Amino acid sequence: DGDVHRHLYLQDVLTSVTEVAERSKVSEFCCHISGCCQVFDTLEGYEHHYNTLHRNVCSFCKRSFPSGHLLDIHILEWHDSLFQIMAEKQNMYKCLVEGCTEKFKSSKDRKDHLVTIHLYPADFRFDRPKKIKSITKHDRSPMKQDAGMPMDVSVEASEQFQADSMEIGPSDNMEIPQPAPNTVPLVPEKRLYKSRF
Repeated sequence: DGDVHRHLYLQDVLTSVTEVAERSKVSEFCCHISGCCQVFDTLEGYEHHYNTLHRNVCSFCKRSFPSGHLLDIHILEWHDSLFQIMAEKQNMYKCLVEGCTEKFKSSKDRKDHLVTIHLYPADFRFDRPKKIKSITKHDRSPMKQDAGMPMDVSVEASEQFQADSMEIGPSDNMEIPQPAPNTVPLVPEKRLYKSRF
């Protein structure tokens, strides 16, 4: 994050050096975004801060990006469930430079492109590796075996026996039975679990 912000900031500074404009000073004021305590004495400083840190925020993970283009790439690569599947079949990693239409097989290929074609520094931190989310008790749910994530399959022996006895094979009639139209349960159905030690 910091390298991208720094790079875009330096680009902005280089272009604004040629434009020498008087900056109007105002009394100090704070950023109005909740949790941000940055203080400003110029409107330009505030606008730059807001545009780089608060304008393009990921609604999923709350990370901020210096441009809408980088935000779109982030959402696609980090929060789109089909991205990894598609990336195995075709080039999906977009160039980070807005206006460049190149796509790559991997983030490493993209980094090589950015260094050689767009002259980014080789030590530039392009993206953070994805963190493997630890599975909490609340998050555990059975998943497809091909999904690549471990399943929580721990079941009490008595529950396993009941589950085995309820398994059925495919049948010709796949309709879901509907309740009779005039039968309304007085008490919501509740599952009871018992365990014996």
